[in-house]
Amino acid sequence: MLETVLHHPRKLRLRRALFQIHLWLGVLLSLYVMVIGLSGSVLVFQDEIRHVSLRREPFDETHVAPISTVIAQAHSSFPASRLTFIAPPQKQDPVWTLYLTDAHGKDKTVYADAASGAPLMQQGKLFIDYVLDLHVYLLMGRTGFIVNCVAGIGLLILAITGAILWWPGIKLWRRGFFISLHHRWKRINYDAHSAIGIWTLFIISWWGITAIYFLFPAKVSAVVNAVSPLVSMKEPQTPEPPPSSKVARLEDILAAQQTISPGYLSGIGLPQKPGGKVTVYVDRLSPGDFSHRDIDTFDGHTGKLLAVWHYGNNKSLGDWILWLVYPLHFGTLWGLPIKLLWALLGLSLPVLTVTGLLMYWNRYLHKRWRTLH
Repeated sequence: MLETVLHHPRKLRLRRALFQIHLWLGVLLSLYVMVIGLSGSVLVFQDEIRHVSLRREPFDETHVAPISTVIAQAHSSFPASRLTFIAPPQKQDPVWTLYLTDAHGKDKTVYADAASGAPLMQQGKLFIDYVLDLHVYLLMGRTGFIVNCVAGIGLLILAITGAILWWPGIKLWRRGFFISLHHRWKRINYDAHSAIGIWTLFIISWWGITAIYFLFPAKVSAVVNAVSPLVSMKEPQTPEPPPSSKVARLEDILAAQQTISPGYLSGIGLPQKPGGKVTVYVDRLSPGDFSHRDIDTFDGHTGKLLAVWHYGNNKSLGDWILWLVYPLHFGTLWGLPIKLLWALLGLSLPVLTVTGLLMYWNRYLHKRWRTLH
């Protein structure tokens, strides 16, 4: 058995079975893989695209509307919707970004002028917002998110079976890393599928693994915690504030937050009802760096601090594993060279799909087509 695996892997029955799984799962997910790869490559540059799309004046931090004004204007403009999250204007996004949910549970993103806080009604939904909705929710809301994660797990299966099928044996293993252009196009296509698949194996597998995490975050965290106890990446448990008619001013909460967690305010999670928990997100190192962030939770009745989560202050292997989920998935935190690399890696998915479908055509569909004609 070992001799066959090392020198003649194509003779293995298991390999033939895995080939069928890889083939039909690849065909089934072909459209999904192309869409998710193309949209992901675009989203690597979403900050830059959004900045250009908004076409606003340069951000002046000395002329920013009070948050109470922004909230009041949002409630006035969208009385049937609930404001769930606010992202303040920053240099890369010089507008207020408001996230609302209507009575039917449908989410909506609205932009507001930095200085006045007035919603930019004429702006509408940006192109990059549609791309983000497509990549995360497949344009189908929560149902699309679940389908996306399940399909992402299928991508992981494709990566694992592809790695096994790639193995050509000890004598030829080096050849599997390269594309030879001295053959006919069918062989070049085969080499391209094989070489691109093995070079991108890690990141594609990681995207599949993160799909499992996005779908079952608590279960994945529990598994990681069993392997290596979580320390800083373990989310603090905060009880719901006791009922009260008193509601703390959001400005007072934000003033307290600056003392507790100095940094760059990146977002405010608002409660479902007055007096509920208020969550404040503060980037410790630089604006937009979500990998090093303090997440402060306050009692919405009293303004009292309930918990501080120093997200990204990793102290164990388990912390590092969970922390890497987002940076390695998005590839947006380490400068332009990494962004360009991640965009190319995203484009490898449609390339693998096209080369795989061409292999399927060459081996099977072409013969079937000829018999029909």
